[in-house]
Amino acid sequence: MKKIIIGLCGLVLIAGIYWQLTSNSNANASTQGYESETALVEKGDVARLVSASGSVRALTTVEVGSQVSGQIIELNADFNSEVQQGQIIAKLDPQTFESRLLSAEADVSSAKANLDVLKAQISSAEANLSLFESDFQRQTELFNQKLIPRSLLDDAKRELTVGQSSLKVTKAQLRSGQASLAQREAALNSAKVDLERTIVRSPITGVVIERNVDVGQTVAASLSAPILFRIAQDLRDIRIDADVVESDIGGIDQGDTVTFTVDAYPNDEFTGVVEQVRLASQEIQNVVTYTVVIASENRRGNLLPGMTANVEITAEKRSDVLRLSETTTRFRPPADGPEVVTDTDAQNPNRRGAGRGGANNTLAGLNLEPERAEAIQAEIGAEMRKVRESMGEMAQFDRNRMRQLFRSRIERVLKMNLSEEEFLQYEKIQKQQSSTRNVSLYQENPDGSLSTKNLRVGLSDGSFVEVLSGAEVGDKFVTRMRKTQEEK
Repeated sequence: MKKIIIGLCGLVLIAGIYWQLTSNSNANASTQGYESETALVEKGDVARLVSASGSVRALTTVEVGSQVSGQIIELNADFNSEVQQGQIIAKLDPQTFESRLLSAEADVSSAKANLDVLKAQISSAEANLSLFESDFQRQTELFNQKLIPRSLLDDAKRELTVGQSSLKVTKAQLRSGQASLAQREAALNSAKVDLERTIVRSPITGVVIERNVDVGQTVAASLSAPILFRIAQDLRDIRIDADVVESDIGGIDQGDTVTFTVDAYPNDEFTGVVEQVRLASQEIQNVVTYTVVIASENRRGNLLPGMTANVEITAEKRSDVLRLSETTTRFRPPADGPEVVTDTDAQNPNRRGAGRGGANNTLAGLNLEPERAEAIQAEIGAEMRKVRESMGEMAQFDRNRMRQLFRSRIERVLKMNLSEEEFLQYEKIQKQQSSTRNVSLYQENPDGSLSTKNLRVGLSDGSFVEVLSGAEVGDKFVTRMRKTQEEK
């Protein structure tokens, strides 16, 4: 009996070993023919880059024109000439303007002489008036003594009235002469200005980048000032006007770092910073773009106005964060590949909801006092109830509208209860949360099967993605699986 029992035990042991070897071989068969490539979670920088193109220009470019018409008789500047502010760069023929100046000076002299005549006439009229007044006074006394008839008194009175009128007329003529003199002097000043304008001076210190006239050419300034030169103020300080499409303009702020290249120097990389994001949009072929002004130094002077710059703007950057290759988020195992074990956490609604940008999480990120946070949260809850009540049954059909109303009410409550710095922090948190998402990645198990793992990721630069939660440094995730060549 003992031999029989020992024999049966041996058969059971052999059967168990055979079953285990068979199951292992089946498991290995499921992964046989595939090789996997993995990526490690590591510490590093992640940045969102925005690509655009624009043209190089000087900080200030001045178009120098002529305010008077005439023939160019002298040019003192050419292409690439360095000029100083106030330097004479061109002259127009001044003969016509010199003649006008002489005529204006003669008119002023004539007007001054006319004033002298009128002043002398006033003196004569005043003397005559004084004589008429004395005669009238004397005739009045004689008439009162009944020594002369009334006719003589009337004659004296008439002469006095005529003298007074003559003096008034002469003074009026003097005022007219003074106005005429002022007019002639204004014409003289205008003639001097026009003569001075025949000399064209540089308004700034810089470099001539364009010359549009030659000696002997006649310029006409009847309707608009013709452009003679274009002068760049300082080519060591340049600007780039980059056109950024509307889908990429979000997150670009003043002070963001920029790198760019130009076709003339493809191996050189230049740097700059965002100086301004202009609010005015441009629409070309149904594509809306915004102009981003980039400031850069051009100490070597090799960047010339008009060059096309290929720009990369660092819209957002996170330093020393957990990051993972972007290819892990795009990997999906082949249909005939290894067995996939689903992460049970994927079915947990609490996990999926974690990290969403609700009001509770936003207030927690602001580090408010508990009592204050509860009061604000209660006010937000009351506003949300009002929204639901106002929408009624439509709330279940128009959820987008309800979310928009929730968002606007929350912002209104926070603006009323938070300081400016706290509200800016709130907007920053909202911006970060809007760029986060949940992804399901794959890890390889020792037996060759794959298991899913849920991660929350944030900023992506196309090569790496920021890992917010769900993984640690050194964790491996599958990026690719390929079939191996079967042995013949």
